[in-house]
Amino acid sequence: MSRILLATLMLGCLLAPTTSLLAQFPPSNYIVTPSFPGLQNEEQIFLCPDDTNRVLINHRDFRLGYRQIGLGHGVDAVGGSVVWTWEDTLIHTDYQVYNRQSDPVMTVNSSGDLIICHLDYQTSSDSDTSHIAFMVSSDCGDTWNGPYTVSDTIGPYFEDKQFIACDRTGGPYDGNIYVGWARFTNTINIKFARSTTNATTWDDIVTVGPATYVSCLGGTLYAGQFTQPLVGKDGAVYVFWQGWDVDSLGGDCDLYTAIQYNKSTDGGVTWEGARTLNHVDGWSSVDGGVDVYSQPTTAADITNGPHAGNLYLQYRDTSGRAFNDSDIMFRRSLDTGQTWSEPVRVNDDPVGPDIDQFHNWLMCNDDGILVSIWYDQRDDATGQSFHVYAGYSFDGGSSWTSNHRISQDPIVAGALLSQLAAGETRPAHGPLDEQTPQASRAGLIAEYIGVDCVSDKVVATWTGTPLGPVGGTAQDVVFAGWHLTPMPPRLIAPIDGDTAWADDDVDFSWATSWKEDRDSYNLEIASDPSFSDIVRDVNVSEPSHAGALADLYEGMFYWRVTVTDQLGPGAAVSPVDSFFLTLPSECFCFNQADLNDDSFFDAVDLSLLIEILFFNGTDIQDMACPITRSDLNCDGVADAVDLNLLIELLFFNGPSPCNPCFT
Repeated sequence: MSRILLATLMLGCLLAPTTSLLAQFPPSNYIVTPSFPGLQNEEQIFLCPDDTNRVLINHRDFRLGYRQIGLGHGVDAVGGSVVWTWEDTLIHTDYQVYNRQSDPVMTVNSSGDLIICHLDYQTSSDSDTSHIAFMVSSDCGDTWNGPYTVSDTIGPYFEDKQFIACDRTGGPYDGNIYVGWARFTNTINIKFARSTTNATTWDDIVTVGPATYVSCLGGTLYAGQFTQPLVGKDGAVYVFWQGWDVDSLGGDCDLYTAIQYNKSTDGGVTWEGARTLNHVDGWSSVDGGVDVYSQPTTAADITNGPHAGNLYLQYRDTSGRAFNDSDIMFRRSLDTGQTWSEPVRVNDDPVGPDIDQFHNWLMCNDDGILVSIWYDQRDDATGQSFHVYAGYSFDGGSSWTSNHRISQDPIVAGALLSQLAAGETRPAHGPLDEQTPQASRAGLIAEYIGVDCVSDKVVATWTGTPLGPVGGTAQDVVFAGWHLTPMPPRLIAPIDGDTAWADDDVDFSWATSWKEDRDSYNLEIASDPSFSDIVRDVNVSEPSHAGALADLYEGMFYWRVTVTDQLGPGAAVSPVDSFFLTLPSECFCFNQADLNDDSFFDAVDLSLLIEILFFNGTDIQDMACPITRSDLNCDGVADAVDLNLLIELLFFNGPSPCNPCFT
């Protein structure tokens, strides 16, 4: 008999999880800057290396009417990410080169020092000029050393969007600090500098992403923006940025926004040359008037775990999808940046129009676990508000978990302030207009947020609108802390609408949902959504199972996966996944009463059935759908009731059974 359809697999959502794991999300949120006017945004965060019950946030702050750097000091009073207390100040003038600061970022070195970097600038009638300045603290921000600047002089140019990385690999370049940025002159180049003295002195600045003359454009193409330095486990240094790629083949001159990067294997002294990784959709705007970008965020596994050496990249993109909704996309390299995996989608909301994810941030913790957060519109169909969501990868980027929300209050787009609305002033082009408001820059919510994770403790910070569109402090720094826990498995395959066949194994797979050395999974398949009739119950240690369904009867089936922490106490079991799988059978529609398959209902079929029922005749079982032909009413028993059904059909115009079990 030809290959016959056994079942159609359909994936759907349970209305509620069966345990209380998700009840802890969203975690408690704290407003770090509740008492200040203006706006606060562009946050970075780190747990203190010597005391993970303390955390430091640095952020851009407009409480004085012009940009400064704020410092939020948080203390976890009970050590369980439950009760945090906050103190927020501006950096002292002793650590300022000029009176205005912007674009704060942060890292930690191998010795446990926290290192802050920001733009420190003045505005003159000639051009914007700025220093890239550093501050170093050995006591989690209680005291500071600095400021140290990358160069001794400024201008005539403007430095922008400087991001930093530190070598913590224990290799020959351990302790080196790297910074990359965009330098604005009459064009834009991607610049890079390194310090071998813990940010106190800096080597000469080099260009890693040059502006290039493009003949088909008839001019010079600037290099790009949004640099991200990264240090791999082998000590190699990478700088990623959002740049441009030109395709001039065939006489066309096609210009694409692209993720580009350069690599150094000698601690940032020499560079291999810029290369393009992939095209992205670049700058755009989402609902609510929020500017979004496709800047790269990066991480590297520098642990000694199973995924040591992996490089990771995330970015926002809409490219290649039927709907113009932006998603958080992820790629990884297993060979020090030579090749990269195909992009995969990190957010798990249904693909569709007008649901955007943006402003993601990515990090890899000391156990090799990837943690990502981003702004997400899935809870508001109008797109006029959004939340912050998180997702994880426990298997070195092979899969991403189900997502969960970490913001309690929606971020209302209408309450976001531009820098103009915040009242920022600057010296303009003469003494008479010193208080001219500065034109709006960096959109309504600035350009990045922050997350950190040590062991199982996660902390995150973002820009929120806790009071909504009415008065008060409409844009503040928000914080949340929580602990990693087994996640509800994110079902991968079979996907909704897939088809399984009688002579094939069905490959069930789901995202790794907990630490790989501690996770255990239970796959259940049932004939009802309440799982009162479980027909498969399989325990596996890997997030996949190939199972034959040929011995199952036709019909609807449901599947789910439970993950368990093998080292946890008996009650410390992750919830049953809130997704189920439906298997409505679509077996080949044969006429069950046609026992001899000659396409006729006649006395021969009646004789065959009498032989089976009363004279030990050989029963007939369909090879595709495992039911017997003699059981016409599919009650599990071949008896006189089935004979009466066949007599009704043959002599009294009774109904013709065609898969009578499932019609």
